[in-house]
Amino acid sequence: MAKKRMQDLVNIWKDKTITLQLKIKIMKTLVWTVMTYGAEGWTIKKKQEKKINSTEMWFYRRLLRISWRERRTDQSILEELNEERKLLNYIKKRKLTFFGHTCRSKCTLMKNILQGRMEGKRQRGRPRINYFDNIKSWTQMTTREIYDVILERDVWRQMVHEAVRAANVLGNDAG
Repeated sequence: MAKKRMQDLVNIWKDKTITLQLKIKIMKTLVWTVMTYGAEGWTIKKKQEKKINSTEMWFYRRLLRISWRERRTDQSILEELNEERKLLNYIKKRKLTFFGHTCRSKCTLMKNILQGRMEGKRQRGRPRINYFDNIKSWTQMTTREIYDVILERDVWRQMVHEAVRAANVLGNDAG
């Protein structure tokens, strides 16, 4: 749906009177909102991270009207736009913020669902990555530490900013 929205806005991308910075703001406002709808509930695995990053680069390429035949690197496109990859970090921030909000709420059913607690025996084989595994890996904290920090809203907010900042630094080193 986000790619369809991006293609619907082709007249804006072709318009030479609109500055590049304004086009980026329009893209983030009109396209990223469609892309990230419901992202708070996603369990993000490595494969999904790659898809999110490639979709973000596809958006930037469409914005600049660069064909895949031009064989430009992602880094050269980001340098031309004077941007960094931000979509995945935006999703992480939304997810961490939502998690903190729901854990502070009084609804125990929602907490149990987010924490992945279920009655009965688990299935054979390797355990799948779940929602809470994402939270633990992004914050680099144990379960007990997470629940201690969540109760203090300002401390959790600071932790979310640090986790997103760390993910941004790691993403730039890898990319």
